[in-house]
Amino acid sequence: MKLEKLKILVEESLSNGKPQFDTINPIEVLFNPNRIEISKIGWKQGFGGTLTAADQPATLSVELFFDTSLVGLKSSDLGSLIPTIPSLSLLPDIAIIQDVRNYTKQIYSLTEKKGILGNRPPICKLVWGTNTVLFQGVLKQLTKSYTRFLEDGKPVRATLNCSFEEWEPPETKQKKLNPIDDPIRIVKRGETLSSIAAEEYNDPSLWRVIATANKLNNPRRLTPGQSLIVPPLPANSIT
Repeated sequence: MKLEKLKILVEESLSNGKPQFDTINPIEVLFNPNRIEISKIGWKQGFGGTLTAADQPATLSVELFFDTSLVGLKSSDLGSLIPTIPSLSLLPDIAIIQDVRNYTKQIYSLTEKKGILGNRPPICKLVWGTNTVLFQGVLKQLTKSYTRFLEDGKPVRATLNCSFEEWEPPETKQKKLNPIDDPIRIVKRGETLSSIAAEEYNDPSLWRVIATANKLNNPRRLTPGQSLIVPPLPANSIT
């Protein structure tokens, strides 16, 4: 079975208030992390022990490891990469270690403003495996550490400590704030519960929320024109 890599889908445009992600050229980590932490403050305790919703976004922390000395190119590969100079493939077969910044700069750039998005950083979606959305938010803070260098000073090993802050579409926040008004949705031809969950909750894996609310015995069998209740998203479904 092919090893699935953690990928970061980056917002490339905004359409009707919803981010459109670049799914063709995602940022793929060099090595999968062994730990991901998601933190959420749900409630605040006030005077007299009263509890009120904190209404604070969740945060995701992850440490990403990069070491290009473990994945270096070989000189015999250069003939295929640069066909105009085929003689390069005849060089002694030695490892050619890339600058680790060729990889880390993609993630570092997520903290920077993009003019096409109105001078703000892009929204990111962390995906691991098929339709497994771990988190959606902006890269709020990043600490980059270089821990190995070649003789010429080129960095080849780096650790990136990343902190993402959750971002939700306005309509998703409204659903959570209004638990009484369960909107009705009419199924269109070709729609599935996963596609509806992706549109309503921005996460296709939350299709079970809709299936449970509508008591669907066979969630794959939807009929065009069928009415569905799309309930507010439970707070514990965010993570």
